[in-house]
Amino acid sequence: MPAALETNALGLALGGGGARGLCHIGVWRVLAELGVRPDLVSGTSMGGLVGAFLAAGYSADEMEEIARGVGWMRMIDWGLSGRLLSTKSYRAWLAEHLPETFEELELPLILTTTDVVDGQVHYLRTGDLHTAIRATTAYPGVVEPVPVGDAIFVDGGILNQIPVDGALFLGARRVIAVNATALEPLERPQNIEKVLRRRPVTGAFKEAMRAIDVMQTQLTMARLSLYRPDVLIDPAIEGVDLQDFHKSAEAIAAGETATREAGDRITRLVGSSP
Repeated sequence: MPAALETNALGLALGGGGARGLCHIGVWRVLAELGVRPDLVSGTSMGGLVGAFLAAGYSADEMEEIARGVGWMRMIDWGLSGRLLSTKSYRAWLAEHLPETFEELELPLILTTTDVVDGQVHYLRTGDLHTAIRATTAYPGVVEPVPVGDAIFVDGGILNQIPVDGALFLGARRVIAVNATALEPLERPQNIEKVLRRRPVTGAFKEAMRAIDVMQTQLTMARLSLYRPDVLIDPAIEGVDLQDFHKSAEAIAAGETATREAGDRITRLVGSSP
């Protein structure tokens, strides 16, 4: 059971981003080096999954070992559901590594998810941890939606990519946030019409992913203008797409670099009064 929060509680808000969200492991490694331990964690999508491991007491080294050891081919749904990730395999993997309930975690944790029935963000922080993780990571078309009561939950990043507000709702007075989906500008082609005419079939998927990145970036900027973190860590995760889990080392290293660059701001924040 997590301990009661201090009046100047420090929150850590971890954003979504698929494989890019593995940068949070590098962030956690450098925070430990700086002697910074949050009092609570909020997370969305991959940030929610990594946040659960963090709240359960895993070190960065342990999380990196798990990330590199995941047998992604064994996690694939080879049936006719159209999903990429097998719900059965995903549940078994969560049960192997994490406690069943939020109440068993070492730190308070809050996860965001989106209800496609009412079109609203929901915040999960008590009870069934595994169901909440599946809900926050239920990326449409990849992970099966999660029905809970009258709700049908999908990925929290659809509406709330960096849940600073979740950390504030949970009691944080100061927040360090991590953006795992910083939008990389593309090189503008010389002849756009020619590129479009010769676009391969696989280009349609990349176009859709790029459109989602653009949409989420704009929505994230709007939410961060309402709920401003005290420190925003913005890793430059170049060359790692949503599905590139085999590039975990690059994502983790980007998280480490960005957190070291923000080290002075972080230590000043931790040493300050709310």
